[in-house]
Amino acid sequence: MQDDQIVRIVEQLSAEPEEDYTLQQIVDQAVANVPGADMCSVFVRHGRRVDVGATTDPVAARIDDLQFQLDEGPCLTVLTDHEIARVGDTHADERWPTWSAASREEGVRSSLSVRLTSISPLFACLNMYSRVADGFDDDDVDHALVYARLASVAISQAREIGGLRSALQNRLVIGAAQGILMERYGLSLERSFEVLRRHSNESNTKLREVAQGVVDGVGIHPAAARDGAMAP
Repeated sequence: MQDDQIVRIVEQLSAEPEEDYTLQQIVDQAVANVPGADMCSVFVRHGRRVDVGATTDPVAARIDDLQFQLDEGPCLTVLTDHEIARVGDTHADERWPTWSAASREEGVRSSLSVRLTSISPLFACLNMYSRVADGFDDDDVDHALVYARLASVAISQAREIGGLRSALQNRLVIGAAQGILMERYGLSLERSFEVLRRHSNESNTKLREVAQGVVDGVGIHPAAARDGAMAP
């Protein structure tokens, strides 16, 4: 890839720091920038669950679904065992015979799957499909590897920003709940937080959810708040 092409891709992938938007940009830009890719999808694994994060084509979506249904295919292999999986011709590949035959019926003749790295604690895989046999040569694989690194950075940034936004939102909700308790029951700032924390522990509910209940007018019985005000 040329330097100006890399700069343009980075700008496109970083245009909006929302993970869902970033994933869609990643598959769209893969089709635009990786030679041979007629359609693309991205798998994201959270623990034992694997989801399709985004796709460019209904055919790609159906092929992805086949991998889940059949429990075989190059993309699932990349998520667990290898960094790259290339299918030169679905007529001839014998590693995933059932999936290859079904993909061939959908008009897919070759594929290239590349693991996206540096996205701890999850794993992701970029899946590119071609309508022609041997759609991805060695140069195309090199292009895909460079692109995968750029995509990995974009996902990591989107997740980090999303985490910061979530943390900020949690603090705002907890602060609002503290304000309500302080005004309604005459609690101090510290005591209002202790009421929230104690109710969270006793009800085995996340602190943020307890706070949201207070904001919504439910969640903590007035007696519990009064007990908090009178506690030493």
